[in-house]
Amino acid sequence: MCLSLVLVIASVSALNLALPDLAIDLSATNSSLTWIADGYTVALAALVLSLGAIGDRFGSRNVLLAGTIVFGAAALAASFADSTTTLIVWRVVMGLGAAMIMPGTLSTITAAFPPEQRAKGVATWSGFAAAGAIIGMLAAGTLLEWYSWRSIFITSAAAALAAAVAALVLAPDTKDEHPSPPDVPGAVCTAVGIGTLVLAIIEGNEQGWTEHVVIATLVVTVLAFTAYAWLGLRNQHPLLDPALFGIRGFRAGAITVLVQFMAVFGSSWWACSTCS
Repeated sequence: MCLSLVLVIASVSALNLALPDLAIDLSATNSSLTWIADGYTVALAALVLSLGAIGDRFGSRNVLLAGTIVFGAAALAASFADSTTTLIVWRVVMGLGAAMIMPGTLSTITAAFPPEQRAKGVATWSGFAAAGAIIGMLAAGTLLEWYSWRSIFITSAAAALAAAVAALVLAPDTKDEHPSPPDVPGAVCTAVGIGTLVLAIIEGNEQGWTEHVVIATLVVTVLAFTAYAWLGLRNQHPLLDPALFGIRGFRAGAITVLVQFMAVFGSSWWACSTCS
């Protein structure tokens, strides 16, 4: 599960070091480079909750394996990309695969480990989640010393194959025996809210926070999250119960993870920018 997790997290940061080479090889503009790097992140962020719920219904290992196949095939296809548009499309498909993989890694650990070992398993998962960005950056830097940017995608495809084999052999198939009815409105609202939030952060950094498109995107984000909270509080089986954020421990844990990931990915982005 940690191998699959690192595969997902490392792919967020791994390509940053290769952006100068991509700009030369594919004649990429700054806007294209931004979406080559961040198309993956937008797809992952927008879809991870909904696809996690699908994993609970149909089996975490089944969805994880399907996601690994999608991720690996898209990574291999990206290694042959000859235009920025093609590469962006394959990066978005990789993000779709990653969104199928990531929820199953933690749910498998929590379901498979006995209660007395569960905290240790979750702590190990958290450690690899935090280290994934740095691992991706170091692996990409090593590959770029000897090979082209395409080697990053080939290596990702090979790692996806290894993760799929490991999951198939070692991971139990866990799922909710009594699944709740699907929360389609909640899935749409969270996908739109998270996706537009990430999009606004990306475009705000690139274009400026006062640009009309950025402000409009942030408005959509607020409306989507407001709708999610309003609908979720009135749904007996919400995708992610908004009332959970009223629990002090849950709220503190969410904020801690947010700050941790901002620090890790912020430092890796700064290091990549400095090297570039």
